[in-house]
Amino acid sequence: MNQLPPLNDIQVFVVAARLQGFSSAADSLDVSPAYISKRINLLEKHLGVRLFIRNARQVILSPEGKIALEWSERLLETMEQMEAEIVNEQLIPKGKLRIVTSSGFGSHFIAPVVSRFSQQYPQLEIDLELLDRPVDLISEGFDIELRVGGELPQQLIAKRLGENQRILCAAPAYLEEYGTPQQLAELNRHRCIGIRERDQSYGHWRLESRAGKKSIKLTAPLTTNNGSVAKQWCLDGRGIMLRSVWNIREELNSGHLIRILPDYSQQADIHAIYPSRLETSAKRKVFVTLLETALKKV
Repeated sequence: MNQLPPLNDIQVFVVAARLQGFSSAADSLDVSPAYISKRINLLEKHLGVRLFIRNARQVILSPEGKIALEWSERLLETMEQMEAEIVNEQLIPKGKLRIVTSSGFGSHFIAPVVSRFSQQYPQLEIDLELLDRPVDLISEGFDIELRVGGELPQQLIAKRLGENQRILCAAPAYLEEYGTPQQLAELNRHRCIGIRERDQSYGHWRLESRAGKKSIKLTAPLTTNNGSVAKQWCLDGRGIMLRSVWNIREELNSGHLIRILPDYSQQADIHAIYPSRLETSAKRKVFVTLLETALKKV
């Protein structure tokens, strides 16, 4: 006996045993007595024992049948508990939610959202990891990755949460010393700050305009994998930077940074990436919904 018997046969057996009759079981399950007899016979054949002692008046459990009934009831109870647990997982946010994103976006924007989310759902345990490297969502055990730009994985689900662009900018001190480029090709003669967060490339900027897409090779005497460091270098007048609008909006408004070559930008929309449909996990669904609402204010 290498395989378990069909669950339906076990359910039929339990009903027949409790009601002490095939006809009564048939009425209870709204099937024919012949169907009940067939399912019981198949179960007995599978187990290799007689589960019932049959006579003209009634059917009673055999000694083996009593053992089978005890374990069958345990099995069905376990199945009911499993189904209830799955339903609760889909409807009630609970357990541990592991979120991963880049350090700049995470500290600047996601951390405050997580704080509000934790207050709203105190029964959840939330782990926010800020990593400036590519991650494997499945093998590293994350529930959600929040990605700014970059290619989206084909084997996972990606939901666009908000629009975002990276733009070129520099500090007034840099532009005063080195001049303001008027054409994209002039960037080759300027000092640029290279950033590699996640899967970004150090050596090239891929930009878009109404005229189409272009790739510019950088002269980057300063490079880093941390956006906050790159931003500080840019504010210090050390070079031209390509950075998300959400990260430099205050500096643009205050004049501490100036946008250059405004016809060019890099599309870097914000996506939530997860392994299965949101409907299968209440904790993922409510967090992504909250985040989508919050991003409308960015």
